[in-house]
This record gives sequence, C-alpha cells and structure tokens, in this order.
Amino acid sequence: MTKEKKWTLAVLAAFAGASFVGTAYAAEQASTEQTETHALSDTVVTAQRREKRDLDTPATTTIITAKEIEKAGYRNVFEAIDQQIGSTSTSYGEAGQDFGFSAGRISLRGFDKGTLVMVNGVPMNLKNYTSTENIPASMVERIEIVKGAASTLYGAEAMSGVVNIILKKPKEGESEFKLSQTLGNQFKKTGAFYADDRIIVDLSREWSKDRPHSNAFGRDKVSWMDWKVGKGQKNRVGLIAKITDEVSLSYNFTESTIRRSSTTYGDSGGVFRPTSTRTDNRHDDYRHTASLVYQGKDNGIRALLGYNYRKVDGYNYLTKKPVDSNTVMESYIFDLQKTWKLDSDTFVLGYSYKRELADLTVSQKSASRTGNSLYASYSKQFTPKFNFTLGLRGEWIDDPKKDQRVFMPQFQTNYQLDRNTAWYINVGKAFQMPAVDDTIGKRQNTSGLKPESGWTYETGVKIRRGNDTWKAAVYHMDMENKLGWAVDTVTGDSIPINKGNFRNTGVEVEYSKRFNDMWKLTLGGSVSNPEVQDPSSADKKWVQDAGRLEGLVRIDYEMAKWQANLNFKYLGDREYYAPSRRGTAQDIPDKLQLNMNVIYTAGKDDTVTLGIYNLLNRENYSNRYGNLDLPRNYRLTYTHAF
Repeated sequence: MTKEKKWTLAVLAAFAGASFVGTAYAAEQASTEQTETHALSDTVVTAQRREKRDLDTPATTTIITAKEIEKAGYRNVFEAIDQQIGSTSTSYGEAGQDFGFSAGRISLRGFDKGTLVMVNGVPMNLKNYTSTENIPASMVERIEIVKGAASTLYGAEAMSGVVNIILKKPKEGESEFKLSQTLGNQFKKTGAFYADDRIIVDLSREWSKDRPHSNAFGRDKVSWMDWKVGKGQKNRVGLIAKITDEVSLSYNFTESTIRRSSTTYGDSGGVFRPTSTRTDNRHDDYRHTASLVYQGKDNGIRALLGYNYRKVDGYNYLTKKPVDSNTVMESYIFDLQKTWKLDSDTFVLGYSYKRELADLTVSQKSASRTGNSLYASYSKQFTPKFNFTLGLRGEWIDDPKKDQRVFMPQFQTNYQLDRNTAWYINVGKAFQMPAVDDTIGKRQNTSGLKPESGWTYETGVKIRRGNDTWKAAVYHMDMENKLGWAVDTVTGDSIPINKGNFRNTGVEVEYSKRFNDMWKLTLGGSVSNPEVQDPSSADKKWVQDAGRLEGLVRIDYEMAKWQANLNFKYLGDREYYAPSRRGTAQDIPDKLQLNMNVIYTAGKDDTVTLGIYNLLNRENYSNRYGNLDLPRNYRLTYTHAF
C-alpha cells in the first residue's frame, strides 16, 4: 500500500463517523431526552491525556484497579497486565523475569517491543523495553491499558499501545501501617507498607528458589541448552509524597541479583548428552525511577519531570570477566501541557523533551539521543452524541547515526447511540527509533538500522445493559521496518536487524456480568494474525510472528470475610520457531495458565491470602526460546495492620 493510499484510508476512516452522524442528526435534535450519567463510568486519563469516562473514550481500553490486583493475587504489575486480553509477553521465567538485558516485556497485539509503559504519565522504557520491575503492586491505584497507535500524544515507542501505571495518593485523614510475610514453595517475601495524609512508603525483600531446569530442553525440543537458575533476591523501596495539593513526588528503587548458567547438549552416536558449559553468569541489576508531577486544579496545566536509571552489572564465571552486554541506561523527561475547555470542545497543547543515554561499560562506548516534540489535540463536540478528535505531533530527534523529523497524526470519532452504547473509530500513526545503544554496538551493520513506523486502523463498540458489559474491537496494524534479532553468521553473536514489514488484523471481544454482590464473570477472546515479512526471501514471504488466539475466563467472588478469584488465560496457535543454533524447529506449544487466589479477612487487622498458580501444572513456554513459567506453586501471605 502506497503512502498516499494510507493517508487516504486514514482520512476516510476518520470521517466515516462524521458521515454516520449526519444521518442521525435531525432525529437527535428533535429528541427531548435529557443526558444521563454513563454506565461505563471508569475514568480513563491515558487515552486522550485528560479525564474521560470509558464510554466517551474512542479507543480499546482496559482498567485494572487496586482491588482487582489484590483479589487476583498478582505478584507484580507485569503479571497483572499479562493476564488481560490483547496482552502477551516475552519473559525468561515467571512474571517478567529478567536476566540482565535478556529482558521480560509486555507486548500488545503481538507487536514485540512496541508498548510504552508509563508511571503517572512518565515514560519508563529503556532500550525500547517495557519496564515494570521496580513498581510494587501494593503502590498501584490503577493500571490503564490503551491499545492502538498512541505516538501522537505520547511519542515514540507507543507502536501498539500505552500502559499507564497510576500510583496511589496519600489521602486526607487516613493512616495505616502494615507488615506482611509471604511463604511459598518457589518464592518468599517480607514487606512493610505505611501511609498517611502526606506520604506512602513501601519496603520489601523477595527471595526466589533456584531451578535446576528452567527451560524445556531435549532432543525434540526447541532448545538444546539446559538452563539453570540460581537463587535470586530483590530489594525494593517505594516512596510517594504529597508535597502540595497540586504537586506530588514518587520514587522507586530496586536492586536484584541472580545467577544463570547453561549446558549445551548434543546428539552423539544416537545419545543425547551434555557437551559443554556455554554460559555461567551472575546478573546484578539496579534501577531508579523518579517523577515530580504538577497537576493544576483550575488552570488546566500539567507538568512533569521524570528520571529513569538502570545499571546491569554482570560477571561471567567462565571467562572471569564482566559480561560484554553490561550497560548503564538513563533517560530524562520533561512534559508540559495545557488543556482549554471551549464550551463543549477541548483543546490540548503540549511540549515534550526526552534525553536518552547509554554507556557500554565494558567497551567504554557511549551515545545519547535527544528528542523535542510539540503535540496538539482538538476535540470537537458536533452534537450531544457525536465527538470528533484530531491530533498531531511533530518530533525532532537528534540521533548519533541519523537525525529524524517525524509527524504523526491521529483521528478519532465517538458516537453514542444511546446513553449506554458507543461506537468509535481510532486511526493513528506510530514511530519508534532503534534502541540508542544499537548505534554504538560492535557490529557494523547496526549503522543501517531504520526506525519502525506505521498505522493502526480500529473501530469498536462499548455496550452496557444492566449488569452486563460488552466491548468489541476490529483492528488492522500496518508497520514498516520491524526491529528484531538475527545471528551473525561470522561471529555467532545476536545482532539487531530490521526484520521486515509487520501486519496484524484482529478481533477482540470482552464480556463481563455481575450476577449480584457476590459473583462476577469476565470472558474475553481474541483472534488475530500477526505476521512479519522476510525481506531476505525471494518471494518476500509473510511469517507468523506471535500467537493468534487468546482466551480469558475470570470468576470473582466476595462475601463477608471471603474474597476469591479464579483466572484462566489461554494463548494458542503460537508462532513457528526455527532455532539458529541447535534445536528442533517447531510450533511453540499453547499456553494455559490457571491461577486461583483466596483472601480471608480474620478481623479488622489481619488478612490471610492463599494463591495457587499454574494449577494445571503445565509446561508453559514463557517465550519462543523454551524458557518456562514456574510449575504448580503456591504463596501463603499473612498481613497485619497496626
């Protein structure tokens, strides 16, 4: 599809809603029905950089509240996001496990490394990887997931969507202090939480058990390397401070250490046996995230300062040297926006600044990238039921290899068929640079890496009838220069490349029903076809790039002192993977994750929680390389409030 055709399609799709409303305008004007409060009333801040109710938001959205995080027993933010429809992940173990820059990450709609994660609106991505590792789940008020290209409002890296982690705020007249202890067969944790009307503090220490076999390996498996993971430890400090009614500060620090080694196997004379120890590394990981946010109560101004830091310090016990990939990454963010209310219309104008730095500590090379952006969004309320939004972003990027000047438009319409039914259209362009450290790597071909860019076209409906809620969306993604990895045929190193074009057409449906005060049921499903085009093949063949099928069943129960959650997430028809090194080319097995969590409130001050995870005890691949989630495991937590 030519660029001209893409622009034409974008404009036509955006104005389709305007054409539709023209046929209904006369009838609407004649109606004397008064506007009622929308039933879909969850507030979404992220989708349009301002507070709007879900029904009024022209995008596919998912909201995860603090109550839902507690009830489901999610171990961390990564796990909470991963258990939603349209969200898949790459992890090197359970719940987003990292090993240095072998990084766990969230993917929306099958587009790897294309999701922007923010905390209170401050971007956290480093090396184009989503990062949720140092955000304790106990500090989260809500998580907003907005799918679809969002670069117009949030800049690069929002190729397939945005995740905004909104932290709790100190509340006037409230004070609490809690201690908790978690014990399990694979994991234990000690935590302390304090909150008053000015400050929230969260402290924790976690320990994970060693695993002699952390991946599926064998003659008929995708990997011929047996990975062993040693005992791990994480220490976390979280702080939220209410400086004034309009200014807040948040800070999170995490330090972790873990050891990982691998033994290569081979087929010798028909016998599958170990041949050599390939790796034996210790990974020390240090992360800082800080933000200072000003939110004017009456002037429509929002300003924020953000800082992200990550240092990976690994040691190779085989070579007796530091790991080659040891890196220090930093980013500095400033964002200023002003919102004007113009009768029933809204205008948002803003400026963003971001500076990224990478320092390869072993090779002693460094690089930096600076981006300056202007963005604007105008929302026109044509009729009481029909809204049209036009957004535009101009981004000027100073890059060590090649500077970029990018313009990213977005068109959105929202039409309320009645007070509980809305139909929306969302069309947007997205853009993403290669990771800044790719410009200084030792591989010569990285100088030719091109940025990713492309469009997402989406339409959907949101319906609520009584206690039933429906959400459905149809979308198409069309991206160029998809970034990925390949093995250098000379050195055997993994190197970044442009894999080719990416496309994905899919349907997502979610249904929830609250039967009464005790029972709630949530069902979800997704069918899509994520593919990447191989530019090196003579026929430019399209190859499946992620799982095609998703399913979700969630049952919530609450009565008196008891709360319970049963959560089933299915990922099927996964991609075919042919290892570059020895291993068996095959379809990645389906993933079926069934978890259960039960909470008993013994009194006003004491709570006992039992979580049992991977109830089916399946060999669930957490990525295409054979790394596995944990087998069946449990966690028992006791919390006492003072």
